[in-house]
Amino acid sequence: MIFRSLLFVPGARPDRFDKAAGAGADAIIIDLEDAVLPEDKARARDETLAWLAVRQMDGACGVRINSLRTAEGCADVAALAGLEGRAQDFVMIPKAETAQDVEIVGDVLADMPLISVIESGRGLGSAYEIAGASAGGVLFGGADFSASLGATLSDWDAMAHARGVIASACGAAGVPAYDVPFLDIKDEAGLGAATEKVRAFGFSGRACIHPAQVGTVNAVFTPDADAVADARAILAAFEAAKGGAVLHKGKLVDRPIILAAERVLACARS
Repeated sequence: MIFRSLLFVPGARPDRFDKAAGAGADAIIIDLEDAVLPEDKARARDETLAWLAVRQMDGACGVRINSLRTAEGCADVAALAGLEGRAQDFVMIPKAETAQDVEIVGDVLADMPLISVIESGRGLGSAYEIAGASAGGVLFGGADFSASLGATLSDWDAMAHARGVIASACGAAGVPAYDVPFLDIKDEAGLGAATEKVRAFGFSGRACIHPAQVGTVNAVFTPDADAVADARAILAAFEAAKGGAVLHKGKLVDRPIILAAERVLACARS
């Protein structure tokens, strides 16, 4: 599964679940972690499980649990393990610091795609191992990461190294990289510009915190008709050459160009 947009919805607001499901995002994430006050954790968990048990949405739905290093996180995993069938499509693991954090959840929730959130220096140091254990991909938790460094999240240069490491780790593991939500929900132009940059870095999508952000994010991560046609032409020329040298629009087509074209078409199909 590769998502262009992942829309967070607070787990303590079940009245918003159906609205989020209809917002046009490729996936919604019911958040049991940051969006829920400590005194509301148990209620949010119960409300989420009840909705998942009867959900009727067509798109994908995941759950962000609490950190596995907390009692609430352990309770979240145990509760999800007790659901019959596969009520959710993936689970998001916040504050992943080592591959073992991911493996523990994977052992309990067998065959469940896991998306890990890297949001600390320790997690970034283990990015390749975490990505390798996270079949669903990795989300850059930029807000907590920048806070832990005393850096500025909105400063692109300050976060460039972390994004580069995460993109490279996900590329090596063959899993998607997702970017942190853009926090200014009224700045549509800023959202578009920032999303174009993370796409250029190799990210496959990004998280959203408001339905109004979904359309812009989807548009950036959707290949346009010209890009799709060009990718098809490249692959057709390569196939026709049967292993020989290939020129497309005056440029030599080599393995990286082929891989890029295949990625465009895979994204278009998704």
